[in-house]
Amino acid sequence: MSSVEVTSHVPYVVNEVGKAAREALTMIGGTIEGHAKSACPVDTGLLRNSITYALGGETPGVTTYMSEKGGVTGKYEGVAPQDADGQLTVWIGTNVQYAPFVELGHSQEPGRFVPAIGKRLKKPFVDAKPFLRPAVENHEQEIQQIILRCFRGL
Repeated sequence: MSSVEVTSHVPYVVNEVGKAAREALTMIGGTIEGHAKSACPVDTGLLRNSITYALGGETPGVTTYMSEKGGVTGKYEGVAPQDADGQLTVWIGTNVQYAPFVELGHSQEPGRFVPAIGKRLKKPFVDAKPFLRPAVENHEQEIQQIILRCFRGL
């Protein structure tokens, strides 16, 4: 009588796929961070310097940041949110309060004096100067290449 031995390689494969996914998301985070910083409009440099990324459940690559003018500082505390389903995720962005107004544009009240800038507002709407969305959308092929490179050979 002959016997057959079955060996499961599932744990090994799951581990290797997980390592490749972490590597890909880390590379994508760093790449998109760089593209976003390049596209970010700069006045003081605070917004640009605050752009970072983090894998879900981990601390961001940048924990403190500073403007290039005036010494305004900021920091990240805690970890990036984890996916509810336990999936690996990468978060790319900024916690600077005015970032959404730069990314999306905003309305304002013409004639209102703003002490922070020492001027009266002139236009009823300030056009968007997107930097995060284009960092992803304009580099989709680069993202795909990172994924292919990280998973090649599995």
